[in-house]
Amino acid sequence: MHTAGPRTLIVLTRFPVSLAVTFSAFTAMVMSADSIQAALLLPLAGIFLLASGASALNQYQEWPYDEKMARTKRRPLPSRKISPAEATRIAMICIAGGLLLLYYYATAECLLLGVANLFWYNIVYTFLKRKTAFAVVPGALTGAIPVYMGWLAGGGKFDAPQPLLLAFFLFIWQMPHFWMLTLKYGEEYRAAGFPTLSDHFSGRQIRTIVMVWMAAASAASVMLIYFRILHLPLLGFVLIGLNAVLLVIMAWQLLLASTPRFRLVFLTGNFFMMAVMLSLIANRLLSHGVYP
Repeated sequence: MHTAGPRTLIVLTRFPVSLAVTFSAFTAMVMSADSIQAALLLPLAGIFLLASGASALNQYQEWPYDEKMARTKRRPLPSRKISPAEATRIAMICIAGGLLLLYYYATAECLLLGVANLFWYNIVYTFLKRKTAFAVVPGALTGAIPVYMGWLAGGGKFDAPQPLLLAFFLFIWQMPHFWMLTLKYGEEYRAAGFPTLSDHFSGRQIRTIVMVWMAAASAASVMLIYFRILHLPLLGFVLIGLNAVLLVIMAWQLLLASTPRFRLVFLTGNFFMMAVMLSLIANRLLSHGVYP
């Protein structure tokens, strides 16, 4: 057993995913804040640490399943790079640090949402993953809640329409993202004991389902323009053009290609999500400026 090094910590905390969660919170924070100040980095750090701790705790919870799958067996716990006890300590340190930062530098509502999201991800969703192939539907809430955390930390009101529409987009977007994994790693999931969509649908049907949800995510992004959350015309035209490219690539790969190129599909979907976020940030900064 080795002490956790930087590379091990990056994998254990799922750094790219935690960073993406934090970026969604940052997007909402920029949209709600009167001005962009350095003090906003503290609640963002809290959200990042909380996401990192939740991921590390999840890997502790699921490492016996991870070692049965080729995709995950090289993670720190199944590969015995660190012990379960050390992984738990790292998770608890991250979670405690995140909660403390939110307690001192964010609102009480933001802190409560962080606690609720931790419970939903590590208790509810982790349990449902072993019971139903449709666990991602309630599980997608964990990707939507950080939007509200960022919005509240920036000074926004809970009942505002902006975080609701952005959270709705992210909620919809997560469904095809996760179900694409079923197409590529379905047999591994089944061998590890997880129920998958392929238990209920054929590969062709799953590809159609993913396409429908991608179209729904596209429509959800257009709602941001329709309701003038994204109101600068140039950015709106760019986003509509990206929607067209997304739908063409997805229809080509999921409905027409005999064997989808999974890397292309994933990169296209992830790029589209990031483009929506960057468009909202640019819309806010170009409309109102960035300084007090």
